[in-house]
Amino acid sequence: MSPFQARRGTRGPDRKAGLTASLVGILVVVAALALVSRLVPAQLAAFQHHSMTTPHFRSLAGLGVLLGDLGHTTLRMIAATVVGALLGACLALAAAKTPPVRGAVLTALGGMHMVPLLCLLPFLHLLGFEVSAIGITALCLAAPIASAALGAWSTIPRALDEAARGLGLTSWQRLWRLEAPYAIPDCVTALARTMPLAWSLLMAAEMLPVNGTLPTRPGLGTHAAQAAALGSFWECLLAAGLIGVLAFLYDSCLVFPWQIWADRYRLRPVFEHIADPWMLKLWRRTRLLKIAGEHMRRCLAWLGDMPIGRRGFRPSGATHTASPLIGLSSLAFALLIVMGFFYRHHALGLHDLVVVAEQSLVSALRMTLVLLLALALWLPLGVWLGLTARRAEIARMVTRFLALYPKNILFPLLCLGLTLLGLSRFVWPLVLCFFFIQWLLLAQILRGMRSFPVDLLQAAQNMQIRGWLWWRKIILPGIAPILLEAVSAASMTGWTILILAERSSWALHGEDGGGIGAYVARAIENGDLPRVVLGAAVITLCIALGEFMVWHPIRLQIRRRIPSSLSPPAK
Repeated sequence: MSPFQARRGTRGPDRKAGLTASLVGILVVVAALALVSRLVPAQLAAFQHHSMTTPHFRSLAGLGVLLGDLGHTTLRMIAATVVGALLGACLALAAAKTPPVRGAVLTALGGMHMVPLLCLLPFLHLLGFEVSAIGITALCLAAPIASAALGAWSTIPRALDEAARGLGLTSWQRLWRLEAPYAIPDCVTALARTMPLAWSLLMAAEMLPVNGTLPTRPGLGTHAAQAAALGSFWECLLAAGLIGVLAFLYDSCLVFPWQIWADRYRLRPVFEHIADPWMLKLWRRTRLLKIAGEHMRRCLAWLGDMPIGRRGFRPSGATHTASPLIGLSSLAFALLIVMGFFYRHHALGLHDLVVVAEQSLVSALRMTLVLLLALALWLPLGVWLGLTARRAEIARMVTRFLALYPKNILFPLLCLGLTLLGLSRFVWPLVLCFFFIQWLLLAQILRGMRSFPVDLLQAAQNMQIRGWLWWRKIILPGIAPILLEAVSAASMTGWTILILAERSSWALHGEDGGGIGAYVARAIENGDLPRVVLGAAVITLCIALGEFMVWHPIRLQIRRRIPSSLSPPAK
């Protein structure tokens, strides 16, 4: 079924409202970047295709240097996680509790989901290296957390809502006793699923040169970037190994225990058959930690019992349909701002539009090939691994780490290997992007097989349904919703990864594979803000076209044509 055929029967107020809000959000974000780039002309540099300036290298030798880099990266990720969670909670509360700003917040969230956040790096870099590294990672986490909270609040059961009203809870007490606990599992799940991209963005912020120089602040990404610039294979490999250890410990000590802990707030637990991780056991068996946790619980309970707000508050689960004139006028206004930025710009010309159009087609071809190759390889293997519980458990453990690992820290080493093999410049960005995306797809396929109805598989085995009929009638309809979400999310992530894959370097010799990602990477490297905005607008347009013309129509067709009993749960 082609995307144009899939669009039939998918028209309606929900789709039109979501489409308009997302387009407005995208244009607002791009317009804001455009205005900032015009207001800071002093940061512009000549757009030249040359290698970056040789930076002042710091010493990479010694255990103290490695421990310092490890500590700085850990603190940045912790700070980004806290800031992202707080920002996501504030956005969700603003959208849910303040009706006048609800539309603006939802529009901003729609834009944040599709704009490649790596393009914000040179703008945040104006505020300092730490702000740029932590800010990009926090923004990556904030939008999914806010969307998850809003989605959870819109599905609060009526029985719980009536119980809160019957108890006479104020709006503040309702928030702490009903809404926050109900949203915690979805928010933690969104945080865990976004962590792979967060680690990759943090490594990119520490590795990417901005305005012609490599970062010099301590960090494992900086260590790997400078080791690659010096041509030190072992130092780069050592930094890659340490970031793997750090990501594994961060997931084992914080993220996965949060998921297990948050499962208690679900009406239908997901991890009830999984043993508690060692971190939760340590917390429960350590006397000092138990006392600290008890004091924290009492403080939160006292805070939640404060009679603030009105009684009988009940947020409306139904969204008020806004007038289409408001959405169209906002869309036209944002479009005029973007067009005004590109019209008679002092640093851009018609030639730049021709260049980005050609380069975007090259990158779109690469992205299509990567998704097709990943699906052709891992769909049959993922289904085979998920059919047996033992194989599936081992595969999930391995895939969780491989999906979490920030593989872009290995891009310089892989680029060196692919160059030594003599592969074409068109091929090696495709290989790098495939190396990153394949594990994200495999993780989602295994998740779909875990929620697949076992009775249906046994019935198909008893009826001796095999071959292509088994795939067409049993497997593909069962995992189609999760598979489509996996491909859609992988394509959005892949456009960001193309910025890193199409422009990599070893020993200060930049390898340019062409494409819109290389265009944006060169602009970030030279501090050329107008071309960063132009590249970001084109990448956002490619993501939006893929979402609105392909993924969203097919998603609606799957919901219509596949029975709900075959559709796996969203969690």
